Amino acid sequence: MKNRQDRFAVFIIVCLFMITIAGSRPLIPLYARDLGASHGEIGVIVALFSFLPLFFSIKAGKIIDGIGVRSPLILGILFGSLSMIILAIFNNLMGIYISQIFSGLAQLIFVLAIQAYAGQFSKSKLREYFISVFSIAVAAGSFVGPLISGGLSEVLSNTYSFFILGIIVLLAVPLSFLLNKLKKKKIEPVEQGEKEANSFKLLRIEDLRKAVIVSSLVLLAKDTYIAFFPLLAAEKGVSTLVISVIISLNAAAGILIRSILPWMVRRLKRNVIITISILVAGLIYILNPFVDSVIGFSILAFVLGFCSGIGQPLSIFTTINSLPHDRVAEGLGLRLMFNKLTQILAPLSLGAVSSIAGMSGVFYVCGAIILAGSLNSNSLFFTKNK
Repeated sequence: MKNRQDRFAVFIIVCLFMITIAGSRPLIPLYARDLGASHGEIGVIVALFSFLPLFFSIKAGKIIDGIGVRSPLILGILFGSLSMIILAIFNNLMGIYISQIFSGLAQLIFVLAIQAYAGQFSKSKLREYFISVFSIAVAAGSFVGPLISGGLSEVLSNTYSFFILGIIVLLAVPLSFLLNKLKKKKIEPVEQGEKEANSFKLLRIEDLRKAVIVSSLVLLAKDTYIAFFPLLAAEKGVSTLVISVIISLNAAAGILIRSILPWMVRRLKRNVIITISILVAGLIYILNPFVDSVIGFSILAFVLGFCSGIGQPLSIFTTINSLPHDRVAEGLGLRLMFNKLTQILAPLSLGAVSSIAGMSGVFYVCGAIILAGSLNSNSLFFTKNK
């Protein structure tokens, strides 16, 4: 009964958080463009979301392992709300810069805390169950968020849209007290000389290394689309509301694939599923610049969401299962650090590409990188539990 209560609490908390964060992401590049930002500056703004988490993810994971998940979870929710309120108050590029720093920290703390919560259960099936709940909730919030923010921006304004998103996420705070308070794990003492390098020694775990690679590659496909597709579509005359609906379709496909993924894994080899999904995602990127209709964009968005929704749940589950029980959040932080490195390098480099080759060039280059990753899948992806 208690696990059932936890299931609903985790689902609603994650949904509310993702409605706010995912709802704001498509608006940010369009809002920055309206305030006079160049494509290069938009790349910097998108990269800021991951800048501080790159340096603090491992440390944050260690802290969460030591103090438990509830306090960090609430802190992440409060930071998420603050990042939206800043956007509502400061209607300039500096406000966007500051907001994205807080938004990135909020996402780091929240995701580590909620994933560590799932990882603290001793039974593998229970961990997998909560990871599935988390993944479906992420997709559901990512579906609803852009619809809400896009509708609000059309009917009211960007300022009111950000303010309402900042209020929505606060509803998750009281729900966090419904989560089962699990016992903290005793962390074994570490030799003084090994403290700094010890986290990276986790990469000696083969499945963890492969999970990191899969996660980074899938995240490149997902985040680049959210950051640059609105600009590509806007250049072709698509309205903000329609862009939000298309991005929501992308998230809806993620809900669908997460619901049938356990069935797929039982019947197909895990590395084959991941390789095909990444290969198709690369092809979708290359096709996007050739499309001029809303229907065409919608179909490509749905297929891309289907493909990108495969890698992250498998990566999270493999990461948690491969780690010692007292270092789950630390290992998740290590994985997240590489994710954030991808989220910094990609928008900065692709923002520079857009200045030279336009938005179409961004999609060609990103598609080529993803395709190259899929071609090396036999050496990169999972060799166990195929």
